[in-house]
Amino acid sequence: MKISLIALDLDDTLLDSRLGISERNKAAIKAAEDLGIDIVLASGRNYIALKEYACVLGLARPGNFLICSNGAETLAAEDGRYIEHLSLNEAFCHEATGAVESLGLSWQVYMDGKIFSLDKNRWALMDQHLTGQPLMDAPPKGELFSGGQTKFVVPGDPERIAEVYPILSTRFEGRAEIVTSKPFFLEILPLGADKGSALTRLAKVLGFPMAEVMAIGDAMNDLTMVKSAGWGCAPANALEAIKAVARVVSGKTNDEDAVADLIESIALGNR
Repeated sequence: MKISLIALDLDDTLLDSRLGISERNKAAIKAAEDLGIDIVLASGRNYIALKEYACVLGLARPGNFLICSNGAETLAAEDGRYIEHLSLNEAFCHEATGAVESLGLSWQVYMDGKIFSLDKNRWALMDQHLTGQPLMDAPPKGELFSGGQTKFVVPGDPERIAEVYPILSTRFEGRAEIVTSKPFFLEILPLGADKGSALTRLAKVLGFPMAEVMAIGDAMNDLTMVKSAGWGCAPANALEAIKAVARVVSGKTNDEDAVADLIESIALGNR
């Protein structure tokens, strides 16, 4: 058995509850790199919110890649240059936001290192805290959507998000990807934008079969990535739906160095 690439989710997987990366996790990632294993950060975050962690891990250099925006963007780690970019067109942006508003919910988009939100509710403010990007009032839609958008996030009460998920999934079936990245965030993404598909496309470009790919994630936006990897893994704090499809579930949580536990036992232990 050979591991050639490790894809890592950030929030609630690699990051602890204080949004940091432990020294043990850093050491395990470095040890994997020293063995020639490619490390790819795969997150719902955009490049602005991801590059800090790529730098902390020493990954922001030529030859490394980042999967951002839940698979809508694959970027060169050293400078954020697009390798692949999927987007929602202007007409769809108007339709999607109209549908969200008709359900009594807000929406937000990410541009130029800022979050532009229809309503600065408590969940939108949570996103500002998580990503470190300032929350701004959304300008007129015509201005905001003229070049299309990479994705929309719908922030809201978890119970309400659970209610509208099947409604939006049905309405946009075959035209967009609908996923929850946290219980209080629903995301509307371009068709084909999911972590598993993006990881599969990147592995093909790099010449790695998916059997040699390890992926670690905890939430519903990680489902396709964990399923598609030969070694799909989950921390102990992962959702039950993710644990159910994972090949290996760590006994450790994200606050107990689950990523290091999995890398050490699988990627390093099998070399």
